[in-house]
Amino acid sequence: MLNRQLILLATPRHIGMLDWRPGHLHWLGQHAANAAGMATFAQLVARHAHLPAVIIVDSVDEDYRGEVLPHVQGAARTALVARKLKQSFRNAQFAGAWRQARETTGRRDDRYLFAALTDHEWLVPWLAVLQREGVPLAGIAPMAIACQHLLARLHVAEPHVLMACRLHDSLRLSYYQDGMLRFSRLIPGETPTQLRGEAADEIAKTQLYLTGQRILPRDARLHVLLLDPTAQLDTAYAALTADPAFSVRRIEVTELARTLHIPDDFLLATPETVPLAAIAGKALPLNLAPTALLQRHVEYRWRRTLHAVAGCVALAGLAATAVLWLRAESLKDDIYQLDTQTRQLDVRYQAVARTFPRQDIAPEQLALTVGVAQALERPGPAVLALMTALGTALDGAPNVVLEQLHWAAGDALADNTATIRIDATLASFDGNYRAAMQRIEHFMQTLASVPSLHAVQLRSSPVDTGPDARLAGKTQAAGAAPGQAVRFSVDLLYREDAP
Repeated sequence: MLNRQLILLATPRHIGMLDWRPGHLHWLGQHAANAAGMATFAQLVARHAHLPAVIIVDSVDEDYRGEVLPHVQGAARTALVARKLKQSFRNAQFAGAWRQARETTGRRDDRYLFAALTDHEWLVPWLAVLQREGVPLAGIAPMAIACQHLLARLHVAEPHVLMACRLHDSLRLSYYQDGMLRFSRLIPGETPTQLRGEAADEIAKTQLYLTGQRILPRDARLHVLLLDPTAQLDTAYAALTADPAFSVRRIEVTELARTLHIPDDFLLATPETVPLAAIAGKALPLNLAPTALLQRHVEYRWRRTLHAVAGCVALAGLAATAVLWLRAESLKDDIYQLDTQTRQLDVRYQAVARTFPRQDIAPEQLALTVGVAQALERPGPAVLALMTALGTALDGAPNVVLEQLHWAAGDALADNTATIRIDATLASFDGNYRAAMQRIEHFMQTLASVPSLHAVQLRSSPVDTGPDARLAGKTQAAGAAPGQAVRFSVDLLYREDAP
């Protein structure tokens, strides 16, 4: 449905309408170029105004010119082509250019085909109806372009092809080189009998013209395709087959129907739909419509693009929502399974716990008992080694008299350690506290020099050394008699594995 479009076949005498979408053709009829035909045409256009339209022009008022121009790009190419169109067709309103190929030798210039509709007065009323109804016009192309798409659908491989297409009692001869249009002309016929007898002569004249204009090489053999669904070119087929300058192939109705996917009866009833079905849904390499007529189609394409983007975003949102919903449902299932397993394990634990023997002691008390047992089993420091270390220190300080010794084993994290406190006095104190403090400091250094004794600190001192103590200017305290005992305490740590 997104590719649905109206394809109009316009001639000076009438216009036909084809409603096309992939796999479906609906012929809307043919309308004469008079008041009645214009009215019925306007009614049909009003019903299908939302569809883009393509106009295929079939008229004798066509002009084709091949040109070779320098290879440029961008704005320079646009300006060059516009100037060449004005030079070639002057004030023609319906004109276009098609860059077909690039030369392979020399400067490698570009080869163009310029085309124009020299008389467009008969087309203006039909365009006015389309503009009034707001139909997005995609383009205007000559019949020869539609025949070129038909040539591609038929898979014709010959480099020089002349297609003879008979429609509406007229004969169109179009020359294609390597599958690209180079020249086309329409030969009107007053009666079918007249056209039937002159077809072979017109094809021979066209060959001479193409050769004379150096469009067709002189030594090239022209391959003629006869496209006539009503089979009225049999005389021309017999005459051309006898001429060695031509190779002729007649396109049968069955082959056309199979190639274009059109029923045979539909094709026989409306033979003019053959080129329309061939170009349906294809891009127009040669567009004769001026830019002003294409503005609605540009807006239509933007609108359809925005709708497509919005649709894609909506689909992406729906897909993301579906994925997140499925993920949430999966998580819910996982949570439900975990809850079920937890309840089952809890029931099994309760069943097993009921088989446990009864305990009169709380688990916390058991843990405390185990900790005490481990503490009792942990070996304490060797008392002899401890006393030996202290004796060594006291031997080094003969003026220190030991009064009390307190020690306790370390915690569970430090095996073979003990904290020690020594309460001692200084012998033969003469009242000089400065000398007494020096002797105590000497004693602490002696303790610290023993390898197994660490962290020696003065616990209590005969002199108050706190920051709030008031200082006096005498080294001998008033009232301190010589021989008075001076007491102090020292804390230290015993570690048996000290280096």
